[in-house]
Amino acid sequence: MAKAGDTNRIGYKELKAELRKGENRALYVLYGEESFLIDKLVGSIRELILTPGSESFDSVTFSGTAASRLSLDRLRSELMTPPFLSRCKMIVIRGCGYFAAAEKKSSDTAEPESDGATADAKATKGRQQELIQLIEQLPDSVCLVFVEEKVDRRQKALIQVIEKKGVLAEIGQEQPALLRQWVEVEARQRGFAIEALAAESLVDRCDNSMQVLWQEMNKIFLYLSYAGLKHIDRALVEQLSLPDLRGNIFDMTDAISRGQTSRALELLDLLLGQKEPVQLISFMLARHFRQLICAKDLGRSDALVRELKVMPFVANRLLQQAKLMPIEQMEQIYGLCFETDLAVKTGQLPERTALEMLLVTAASAAKSA
Repeated sequence: MAKAGDTNRIGYKELKAELRKGENRALYVLYGEESFLIDKLVGSIRELILTPGSESFDSVTFSGTAASRLSLDRLRSELMTPPFLSRCKMIVIRGCGYFAAAEKKSSDTAEPESDGATADAKATKGRQQELIQLIEQLPDSVCLVFVEEKVDRRQKALIQVIEKKGVLAEIGQEQPALLRQWVEVEARQRGFAIEALAAESLVDRCDNSMQVLWQEMNKIFLYLSYAGLKHIDRALVEQLSLPDLRGNIFDMTDAISRGQTSRALELLDLLLGQKEPVQLISFMLARHFRQLICAKDLGRSDALVRELKVMPFVANRLLQQAKLMPIEQMEQIYGLCFETDLAVKTGQLPERTALEMLLVTAASAAKSA
């Protein structure tokens, strides 16, 4: 049974509950960081509305990275074609590009738009209006699902018609505590026991991504089955799972706070030897100092867990490390991270050289403080 678009800004749990009751929307726009849960929802919708064995007849998927790649004529044709065996036809559109914000040049670097660029913008706007009309006339025999990375809610005309006809749902990352419980449940269902610290470490290594967590869990479960083991401890996670990037960033920050330039550079070499991208290391370092500043301000583990969405053991270590440096020094290094990022993006320095200079400058400043 299709449900009207009466409640429009809901999340994964509410949508999942509707589907369990046999209710589906005529239109879904699903977006956000947690692609794993989005794919789960799409699968549940498919299971509900399609008759088994009818997938090749009654479902179609469009994929693309830009609005120009979605043929609205083809979409219109599919919308008008009734289902063959199922009660509803399912149309999934991934990355159509109509929902993202248009890129804008800064006033310092902007150049007058060419006639071609203006024409492209008008064409995209025209296609968006055409899409709005298609959604307004959506037949009852169709379930239309858009899957996007981001949605710009300032596109009011498009958002309004979505909320009128269906649901717009942001599917963000789950809280670390829930992810730890999920890991423990998945292990228990397979007859394995996992220590709490091992589960926390696994969640942290995967940066709270359920998609990555699922891959890492399956890798560990396969190993346990092959080896005839039943217990997962932190040492096993260390042996089999992704490198502990955050742990190395903590160690690098310890070295910086003590003015140990050579140690900080050694840890950088270690991360690069593990094939970690320089850009990711730079991002993690900047994020770490932002979190240290938050730790200095908040001063409590429970507040950090709530505000930063980190595991309790990470929050405790942030609080301990924040005591090693005055907040002025942390803010200075955080500012250096942004200056380094700008130097790389403007082509002034290569990525690795810029990061090495950042570590040397930060450690030298800490040593002289």
